[in-house]
Amino acid sequence: MALLALPAIAQTDRDNSLINASKKGWDFEVRAGLNIGGATPVPFPREIREVKSYNPKLNGAIAGIATYWFGDDGKRSPWGLSTGLKLEEKRMSTKARVKNYHTTVVDEGNYMTGYWTGNVKTNYSSTLFTIPVDVNYRFNDRWRVWAGLYASFQVDGSFDGEVHDGYLRNLTPTGEKAEFKDGKNATYDFSDDLRKFQWGLEIGGSWRAYKHFNVNANLAYGPENIFHSDFNTISFRLHQIAFNIGFGYLF
Repeated sequence: MALLALPAIAQTDRDNSLINASKKGWDFEVRAGLNIGGATPVPFPREIREVKSYNPKLNGAIAGIATYWFGDDGKRSPWGLSTGLKLEEKRMSTKARVKNYHTTVVDEGNYMTGYWTGNVKTNYSSTLFTIPVDVNYRFNDRWRVWAGLYASFQVDGSFDGEVHDGYLRNLTPTGEKAEFKDGKNATYDFSDDLRKFQWGLEIGGSWRAYKHFNVNANLAYGPENIFHSDFNTISFRLHQIAFNIGFGYLF
């Protein structure tokens, strides 16, 4: 009988250790994971007729997060407030077929602005320092969720690409046509027009697998355009969306 009781005793001790680890006060966690996402219009505009490919690339993220749990030993609250500092990448590459897509391209050193119909390849990259502020709720000592805001500062970023197999109408949708066929292309680069400061909303959750080991997931959405407010070369807004999946070590 004693041997049969040993697994139950071990499980009880393990559960108690989880309870004591974050019973009150502060939790400190180091998180690492991957971002999947990039920049996208919401909703999709009529100019984009087909997304031919999407490459989310390998985007790393590492963060230090501190969470304060309200309550005391006598009455443990399920609510907490967290903040920290995150270094992350948000990159992607896409290919699309568009019609009457307003843009500015460079052809043999000459800038051309107008309405493009044909194929577009876009590369987007952003490296950011992010500060999240989230309200946390834990259902028990293993599961918790959070929701809140984040502020990001872009330390490096680029938005460039090329157009090919189509034509550009100069200035207006019915303007003079410039064709790009048989391997001819034109490039564009709007990297200098990206916002340095961004903010957004996020929601996520965590499962504690062991006393010091968490599995985390987080979805972040930026409601404002990734470009400056006076940028009108692209006629629709692009928003940052990123889903992060990763692990955390809880001190």
